[in-house]
Amino acid sequence: MTLSVMRALFFLLLFINLAFALYIQLEPDESRTPLPAELQAKTGPSSEAAPPPSICLEWEAFAKPDVVHVEAAISRHNLDGKLKSRTMGMVPYYWVHIPPLTNKQHAERKIGELKRRDITTYQIVEGDSKWNNAISLGFFEKIEDARAFLAVLRNKRVVSAIIGARNVEQVKFVAENSSPDLEGQLEKLKAEFPNSRITRTTCEPSAGTHGKANTAAQ
Repeated sequence: MTLSVMRALFFLLLFINLAFALYIQLEPDESRTPLPAELQAKTGPSSEAAPPPSICLEWEAFAKPDVVHVEAAISRHNLDGKLKSRTMGMVPYYWVHIPPLTNKQHAERKIGELKRRDITTYQIVEGDSKWNNAISLGFFEKIEDARAFLAVLRNKRVVSAIIGARNVEQVKFVAENSSPDLEGQLEKLKAEFPNSRITRTTCEPSAGTHGKANTAAQ
């Protein structure tokens, strides 16, 4: 066999091997199960944009013993059911109060004196052995606000009130599904509680499951 014939045979075999390898690469793999159309759609890029987050209004912050006055104001403004109360943890407060009196009758007489002196925010402490029959007049986050309120009481001849310190539960009220009308109503409500604040925030995922709606019965 001549050299030229051997060379031709070599290239022929090389061509056959290359053609067979190409065939193997291009042949479809029948063992692969095609994805269903709906699954293919899920694995592709999303065609729908995520909805914008909901905006909530948060009205804060209140000491839990003062919440009874806040809820009464909410009812006066016909906002029952539109606000949910949520606890925020224990917080140190400056407490303006009249120290515990000898008995409940004595405390009720003192309440009568406060009413005659045009004091409208008060509450007899009950069920607390240490502070039983004390009269709570207000909780303040800043000592300056507590001192200013105490000065008002002094001007109204309430001389037995003092400032103390207590750790109490802090509470906020949340309005879901906010609207300009609801925000306006909250601003009017806030005017009755000068130390409170309203903020716009993204609603928490658990907004519908935690806290409780304010009702007139509370």
